[in-house]
Amino acid sequence: MPFDKLEFFQNFNSFNITDIIEDYKGKKLEELFENQRIISNGLGELLEISWKCDTTSCNFNLKKTKRNVLTNLKTVYYIGHYKENYLYNRGISSLYDLLTHLKYSKFAKKIINQVKKKDFRALSQNKYLYDIDTSFCFLINDFLFIDIETLGIYDSPIIIVGIGFYHNKKYRIIQYFARGLEEEIAICEQLRKNIFPKFKCFISYNGKSFDIPYLANRFLYYFDENPMISEENTPYKDINTKYGHIDLYHNVVRQYKGQFKNYQLTTIEQNLLNWKRNNELPSNLVGLCYKKYLKDPHRYIGLIKECIDHNYYDLISLPLIFSKLLE
Repeated sequence: MPFDKLEFFQNFNSFNITDIIEDYKGKKLEELFENQRIISNGLGELLEISWKCDTTSCNFNLKKTKRNVLTNLKTVYYIGHYKENYLYNRGISSLYDLLTHLKYSKFAKKIINQVKKKDFRALSQNKYLYDIDTSFCFLINDFLFIDIETLGIYDSPIIIVGIGFYHNKKYRIIQYFARGLEEEIAICEQLRKNIFPKFKCFISYNGKSFDIPYLANRFLYYFDENPMISEENTPYKDINTKYGHIDLYHNVVRQYKGQFKNYQLTTIEQNLLNWKRNNELPSNLVGLCYKKYLKDPHRYIGLIKECIDHNYYDLISLPLIFSKLLE
């Protein structure tokens, strides 16, 4: 058996692909997803699949994060854990209480002004604040939940980009699927021209380490520019400095340290959200499924359905985890 086939079947282990292949063999994507359309943006075509998720609430407790910042005395220069506890015991419970303090008033006023201006960039630079602490700087409509699927690691093409956002208090999911590798550039163009400019903050699961740098590299590959870099920054950096970014993975690890066997997204869904997705395709098999599909779309269309479903459930869980962290 050739190596790629051996790798494919060994990775599936107990995951049964036979029924999936046979159940959907010969079908077309338009039969599997009714809520789709082909869109063109000047650099090619791509498949867009959209969903309305009325059951996903938008009741995020964003005000809590503002209170967290204002009561975090360590955000002020020269105040560490010991000094903060000392000040708490003296009746100083917020940055406003420090405005009359001779030593700390100048620095406390600076942080308070950043909070009033909702200056997420400045607040993000404070080593005693986490990215989730800047949530109050944004409106619900500013958040872009994002998750990508790739053909592999290290400069492989992106094959699916899933985004979630709130419109009129309703959660919507849109997935962009590359029916062939030549459609990746159209997906990148769709993101940089038509999607990213509408939002102010990414929300992801391990996106700071993977999704956003990966997207940046693909932007640089196709367009020689990274649209997520502010004008004052070096244009060829594979990072994001223009948008806020709340990475749920790091917040879950910090808040629930040692409570779970691992912090994979499916583990967190089961243990933190108490639900199990219908789709059981492991994320590391998405690229292998796509390769099989490219070789024989007629036979392996069911595997692509699994890949798209996998990405869909990733997008469903992100706002639920975000809400849980804000409780």
